[in-house]
Amino acid sequence: MAVLALFVSGCASTAIPNLFNGSYYMAGDPACVNARALSSSRIMCSDKKGNETGYRDAMTIEQMQMYQMQVAQQQIQMQQISQSLQQVGQTFQNASNQIAQQNQQFVAPQVQPINTQGYGGTTYVRSGNTWVGSNGSSCQIVSQSILCSDGRKCQLIGQNLICN
Repeated sequence: MAVLALFVSGCASTAIPNLFNGSYYMAGDPACVNARALSSSRIMCSDKKGNETGYRDAMTIEQMQMYQMQVAQQQIQMQQISQSLQQVGQTFQNASNQIAQQNQQFVAPQVQPINTQGYGGTTYVRSGNTWVGSNGSSCQIVSQSILCSDGRKCQLIGQNLICN
């Protein structure tokens, strides 16, 4: 009496056709890890612990053809899913490229520099070489200094008028 040990690779948990004693049997799932012949067209299956789980009959030609058609259909579905995923990936890549191009084309808005300078609570507005303060004082460039009518001595640093 022949005994077949079906070695399941990886984490297979579904039966597939296995050739045993000249016929194909659906085996290899957890309930049919091992098989022994009961007749020329029937096997007794057992699980990995050796417990008998029931018999299975040899597959007919029609069952083999149906199995092959199901496998082919699954392969087509997997190809369609793969193509769909590639299309989604391409769509995301195109969107990413478009955003990157838009970011490169972005030009920050130009703003006018602030023309008022301040010291304490006094705000100065420049007009040529003269600054007029919100407190009524005026400042002018004298040599390398800026002197104000209220006695302050100021210095221009960048856009800021610094007075002491």
